Amino acid sequence: MEERTRKAFISYSWDNEEHKQWVMDLVSNLRRNGIEASFDRYITQSSTVNLNQMMITNMKDTDYIVIVLTEQYAEKANSFQGGVGFETLLSLPLLQEHPEKLIFVVRSNSGFQKAFPFHLKGYYAIDFSSNKNYENAFTELLHRIYEVPLLEIEPIGKMPELKPRRSTSPSFSEITDVEIPNLKRITDRDIHLFMHEKFREINDLLKELFTKVQESNANFEFTAESQESAKSVYHVYIDGQYVTGLKVWLESSSVFRQASIHLSYGRQSAIFNDNSYNEAIVHEIDHNKNLRLKMTMNIFGNNEAQNPNLIVKEIWKNHLLPYIK
Repeated sequence: MEERTRKAFISYSWDNEEHKQWVMDLVSNLRRNGIEASFDRYITQSSTVNLNQMMITNMKDTDYIVIVLTEQYAEKANSFQGGVGFETLLSLPLLQEHPEKLIFVVRSNSGFQKAFPFHLKGYYAIDFSSNKNYENAFTELLHRIYEVPLLEIEPIGKMPELKPRRSTSPSFSEITDVEIPNLKRITDRDIHLFMHEKFREINDLLKELFTKVQESNANFEFTAESQESAKSVYHVYIDGQYVTGLKVWLESSSVFRQASIHLSYGRQSAIFNDNSYNEAIVHEIDHNKNLRLKMTMNIFGNNEAQNPNLIVKEIWKNHLLPYIK
């Protein structure tokens, strides 16, 4: 990059005081980044100035003219009103001879189209419409003024060695409308791993849910205890008072295909008696031979809850939230 000070003149319309302040802040920010940026208010504050002559001089002598496009700028440019109209006339030859000297930026809450004058439609503009995107847009403007590419261009590599692919399909086929079976097998090991994985996911989601409630409610507290590798107990407190609990455990019989996740709700859910429960979640195999969960006792809830996320939502809505609200 050439080590010299770039000069930039900011062209804009006097929409309102907020917009004029935004333009002045943009000029100041450019100057802090080594660019000799100026606009009309810097020039007119120190001397009596012919505004048309000022525009001609800056259009001619600066490296870049940064044009801030807004709806009001477009209206004035289209009707050739005031200073914006005069600048529009001056910019027309530049668009033909030196278009790279003009940099367009947009500030518009109504979309790009309304901010573009008729003679500029189709040109690219840097989007300053959102305050959240200001830093990214300003960085792009700096790259443009300093003539440094914003994106690194990957060099062109060596052409790969490509060969025609031989066809492996038969030249013709008369086999149509036949049933192709799905021979996938669900093993006991598959079910065992599936149920353990979903047990962990349900517990992770419960902890995440309780944590989010706690972040929004200072008087909400909970404890989570893992009594065994496949059993978790939760206690819920409001203002220090125990209001409800939840126990989740994985019940594995001697036959893995009968493994299930049990849930017990209410103030007595932390008891060690695993013979009583309010919900049993089992596995089932869909028509594509994929494993999914099924709530067997969710009579008044969503019986289509087939994954940990939906199941935790059902637990919260039907069995925990009524005790908390």
